[in-house]
Amino acid sequence: MKNIIKLFLMLTFTIALVAQSGIKPLPNDGKMDKAEKAIETIPTTSVDKMKTESKTTTTTTTTTTSTVPAVTSTPVAPAQPVQPPVTTTRAIDPNLGNSPALYINSRTAFELVTGDDLSGVDYIEYKINDGEYSRYTVPISLSKEGPATITYKATDKVGNKELAKVINLIVDNTAPSVSVKASEPLFTNGNTQYSSPKNTYQILAEDKSSGVKQIVYSVDNEPKQDYKNEPLKLEKPGFHVVNFYAIDNAGNVSQENSYIVNVDGIKPTVDIKESIPYIVINNKVYAKKETIFTVTAADGQSGIKQILVKTDGAPDFVPYVEALTFGTSGEHVIEAKAIDNVGNESDIKKVIFSNDIKAPSTVIKAVSN
Repeated sequence: MKNIIKLFLMLTFTIALVAQSGIKPLPNDGKMDKAEKAIETIPTTSVDKMKTESKTTTTTTTTTTSTVPAVTSTPVAPAQPVQPPVTTTRAIDPNLGNSPALYINSRTAFELVTGDDLSGVDYIEYKINDGEYSRYTVPISLSKEGPATITYKATDKVGNKELAKVINLIVDNTAPSVSVKASEPLFTNGNTQYSSPKNTYQILAEDKSSGVKQIVYSVDNEPKQDYKNEPLKLEKPGFHVVNFYAIDNAGNVSQENSYIVNVDGIKPTVDIKESIPYIVINNKVYAKKETIFTVTAADGQSGIKQILVKTDGAPDFVPYVEALTFGTSGEHVIEAKAIDNVGNESDIKKVIFSNDIKAPSTVIKAVSN
């Protein structure tokens, strides 16, 4: 009897310990109840959260029954895979210096070529500036001048998307301006431009967008060559033709122009003409006091610009404005020269003569027989 009582007390004590610890013995059928099954389905992150919340509770509850109440839990959605950050691609103004810009013109087209080693490329898409994406089918070209961007990416047949790439462009459809400038002004007579053999010429080009890349020229149908920014010389007398054009960094080519100039290398001539013929007495040349001296010049090219004279050893030449006369007796000297419209000077013409303006004095004398 005592053994039965001891066995009963031990069994009662064991049941109390099990109930206090919250551990439920397995049922006779060997299956877990629904409450335990619900606890096992809570994800780890949620369980950790529950543990944290339980640590903050200050009230301790002791269970004295052998039955564990069912645990009610809200079903937790399966964890979603972490998505990569969305990369936003925006048009970059090349003028801000964020990326090197490529200068092009509207004749330039861009072909998008891609490949995929596994599933293969499904499609390529692109957008211009901040526009909408379009499927790529034909090479891309831009017509509007100014800064632009092309953003492009490919997607393979299983949905993998390439990170977008951007190319920065500046569209320049304007050809450079180009001209020839002479170091000394030319003289235009009718449709002809005259120049001195001493003159030099520069070919100047300007492009306000992409800049000048190259200047090409030729002289008198000689082979074309690059202009090296060195002055050109056209020294041989006669007509010369300089053909030239410029190319900018976007590939625009200016119209080929011609610069035609007649190099005047012939000196003018000058002459001094007396109105009354000289009188030569004892190898000495005399001019009558009424004699008027005129100075003339001639030039078969650019024409006479100026006639200069000086007389009787004067230090400087002065412009010739009217005929010369001399009212004193003695030896006189006239020097004259001419300058044409491109600066060629004639040889100096010089005449020397004597003037006798004093009349003879006559007396009468009686002669005896």
